[in-house]
Amino acid sequence: MTKMYEAEDLCCGVCAQRLEVALNKIPDVEAKVFFALGKVKITAPDEKFDEIFKEVKRVAKIIEPDAKLKEIRS
Repeated sequence: MTKMYEAEDLCCGVCAQRLEVALNKIPDVEAKVFFALGKVKITAPDEKFDEIFKEVKRVAKIIEPDAKLKEIRS
């Protein structure tokens, strides 16, 4: 499953890169941070997605405490 999120209040491009690296260290996660667009794409197995996304939010809070991830619904 792949979901796209708005990344509100990302500080800078360097922080976005640090966030991407950290998220990709989470098992079963493929993450891409698009700083210029203010978006984060997360891909993870369907059956684990909710559990994994909790870890994504936890890691994001450590790397970028002010950033908020909000799901983009099509």
